[in-house]
Amino acid sequence: MKRCVLVIPDAGPLNSLWVADRLDLLLRLDMPIVVVDAVYDEVTSNPAYPKDAAVKAFIESNRPPFVIEQTDVGAFERERREAGKPPKRNVGELAMMDFISDAGGVRRYLESGDPLLVLYEDQGLRVFQKPPNMHLLSTVGLLRGMERAGILRSADAVIREMTRPTKPGRRPQDRRAFSDLPDGVDQPAAIGSRWIDNAS
Repeated sequence: MKRCVLVIPDAGPLNSLWVADRLDLLLRLDMPIVVVDAVYDEVTSNPAYPKDAAVKAFIESNRPPFVIEQTDVGAFERERREAGKPPKRNVGELAMMDFISDAGGVRRYLESGDPLLVLYEDQGLRVFQKPPNMHLLSTVGLLRGMERAGILRSADAVIREMTRPTKPGRRPQDRRAFSDLPDGVDQPAAIGSRWIDNAS
């Protein structure tokens, strides 16, 4: 796959890859990785929780390629927390929609005309009039594509670890099966984005 920008607008991929102990796979793509601020706050907010501490350490020790993208929703929620107010429900989803729909958000990354890879799990993600250079990819789709490209030996092994973890202290997110099994979502950009370059 062409080395383009990877955007993570919801917490699912980070949570799932942590459960499988495979956050390192994001670095193997060799792409700039943009995480929406409210998502970063959500997955790193409790340093006493092993997942939050590990994800925070992973992102902070890999800047770049990680970049935290600010949103109005994320800034508003941080102000609420600083004022001692309880967290608002569905902040991650609201920030995701803010970022995907805002002209100053994801559209900035689309302006170059290069493919933009959006990695997500939230089934609430809706992209209307999908730009021709946007590639939509779920976590399972990512693993399947990495296997096809020879970057990952077995997608099934990682998926098994995400859905039935064997490491202590890890459990599947929300104790649910992935809704995009067995193949995942992998919707290439209309202008051409693929895992394997047919010309090579």
